[in-house]
Amino acid sequence: MTQHACRFITLISFGLLVATSSIALGQNTSYTGNTPLSKANSTQGFSGFYTQLGLGYQSFSPSFSDSYYTLGSTTYSSTTQSGALQGVTGTLTAGYNFPMSSSFLLGIGAEISPIAGASSSVGGATIGNVSIPAASYQLNNSYNLFVSAVVPLEKMTAVYGKIGYSKANVTAGPNLDALNYSGYSLGIGYKSVISGNVYAYIEANYFNYGKVSSSGTGVIPGSSTVYGYSTNSTATAFNILYGIGISF
Repeated sequence: MTQHACRFITLISFGLLVATSSIALGQNTSYTGNTPLSKANSTQGFSGFYTQLGLGYQSFSPSFSDSYYTLGSTTYSSTTQSGALQGVTGTLTAGYNFPMSSSFLLGIGAEISPIAGASSSVGGATIGNVSIPAASYQLNNSYNLFVSAVVPLEKMTAVYGKIGYSKANVTAGPNLDALNYSGYSLGIGYKSVISGNVYAYIEANYFNYGKVSSSGTGVIPGSSTVYGYSTNSTATAFNILYGIGISF
């Protein structure tokens, strides 16, 4: 298991533990006969349209292969490496949950993460007496279309899982080429009603993006020497979000 996967699982477990413990300590349940009132109509507080805003931490990790530089008529292979892009992220979500039974809802939704992440350096090589500089790599934004399964634990709390289609927009290379990654997403979360139709939630998501190719030309700084470049890349990402939502 990779270091990123271990960190991802640890963050999920810790976040869900904190949320569950906090709510369990502060929640009271009333009873009518032998049935807790909180169990009655448990899907009611989570059905229908909702919107939510979350802030948290994100890590985006590209992986490069088949990297080449061309000088004159000669092509050279190269190893392109980049560190993970880590930092603050924010996600705005809108969706609709359909009650399928007294204890299950099926949802659809869309979300966008518009906050540009930190940039990193990628590539760069020395070929003979020519030094090709490293280029920048930055995640600009991403969006996700998903379906979700929601299981109320009681009238005021619920857990849910998500699976979706995601796209991430990245600029990279000496000419800031647009790289449009696409792939799948998986997520889990926990939400609890605070008051009325307002709820708090904690959520963790994993993203896996397929291969994209980029190529072009650049100019060696301080000279008129032109070089060509080409590379393929994939990417994975994860985030953990805490936020507030409103159901309608």
